[in-house]
Amino acid sequence: MNGINWNVMKRSRSGSILMIVCGALLALSPDSASALVSVILGWGLIVVGVMLIVGGFLGGREWGSIVQGALFLLCGSWLHRNPLMLASVLGLVLGVVAVRHGWRGAKNVQRTKRSGGMWIPGAVLAALELLVGIRLILSPLSVSRLVLTVAGIALVACGTWELIDQKRVRKYIPADAHIIDADK
Repeated sequence: MNGINWNVMKRSRSGSILMIVCGALLALSPDSASALVSVILGWGLIVVGVMLIVGGFLGGREWGSIVQGALFLLCGSWLHRNPLMLASVLGLVLGVVAVRHGWRGAKNVQRTKRSGGMWIPGAVLAALELLVGIRLILSPLSVSRLVLTVAGIALVACGTWELIDQKRVRKYIPADAHIIDADK
């Protein structure tokens, strides 16, 4: 017979607490989290770029590998120097895509209205996409902030729920309980 492994319970509790702390940091400081992701990605591109350049020279001057490595090195160093630019560029691209999609939706609404179909839900969605796209173009970092804040809140909620769930489980399992292992 096996007893309850309290070490596993303690590790699980510490994992839940770590989730809550990381979630709080994400929710309270989303720009720092975006910058950290960009810096890590930048370092990764720098390392890969150096490896491609060295491999290109060691492999008999393979110029394709050397040029690719130089591009990775340049992109990585740019990201490392401008960490919030990644989130800004992604937000800007997403804004342009949303405006384009909203514009196409507005054209479809016009066609639907001319043919006598139900056009109001499509008009609402097209207007919403246009407004969100314009907002993203004017403030591209807002997407990064929103996503990371929501992710932080979700981590805090999940970690808290796990702590509550562990406390409930612990309440029903006595300290001297033994569990029969069905495999033995």
